[in-house]
Amino acid sequence: MSESTSTEIKDEGDKLNPKVIAFDMLYGAVKGLSGLFFKAFMDLKIEGKENIPFRGKAILTTITPNVIRDMLIIAQVSGRKIHFMLDPKLMKHQIAGPVLKSLGMIRGTENKEDTEPIEKVFEILNEKGDLVGMTPEARHDREVQIKSMAAIIKFAIAGDAPIIPIAITTQKTKILNMFTGDGLKVKIGSPLRVEKRLNREKHRAERYELAEDIINIIESLKEKPESEEKNNK
Repeated sequence: MSESTSTEIKDEGDKLNPKVIAFDMLYGAVKGLSGLFFKAFMDLKIEGKENIPFRGKAILTTITPNVIRDMLIIAQVSGRKIHFMLDPKLMKHQIAGPVLKSLGMIRGTENKEDTEPIEKVFEILNEKGDLVGMTPEARHDREVQIKSMAAIIKFAIAGDAPIIPIAITTQKTKILNMFTGDGLKVKIGSPLRVEKRLNREKHRAERYELAEDIINIIESLKEKPESEEKNNK
């Protein structure tokens, strides 16, 4: 039996696994309910959906002030399942941890020797050809964000996957045509292919420069409030 045939049989077996089916149904239910909420009560608008591939791997990234909220928002950008890498402490939470794991989320690494999450990401990207979400947190300073984005670049190179920057903006809007509230605007940037040479230690400075560029792209994708736009004119 050829290797490709074995992989196809394995994939088919995974799809028919009752546990996998149950977890996919749970993901679909959570995504559907959160999507209804965001659209009804936060007037969710998404621009650039065509930049998310219908098939094949990619890493989706943003700078997040609220990782759970933004995970649920980013889940709306594609009909495909998105596996997010989350803080190990969150994944170890007695209640939230098992639920997030059931939704297909991955814990982040705890130290340099912790390779299990890395192997899991490469399995999702290379074996399944799926989407992975990695979101540095806004609560960290710029230097830490750049370091986190540089690590995402290394994942993208090793997994031969494009990086897709995403900006999430909150603005005042009319909710249900009745009252003013916080609305959500998601803007998806063009996929970025990373040169493999940037994975080498001698190109570390260039890798960090690219990491800062990606963060700047995310910032540039954000919608500016009307008052700010007027002041800039």
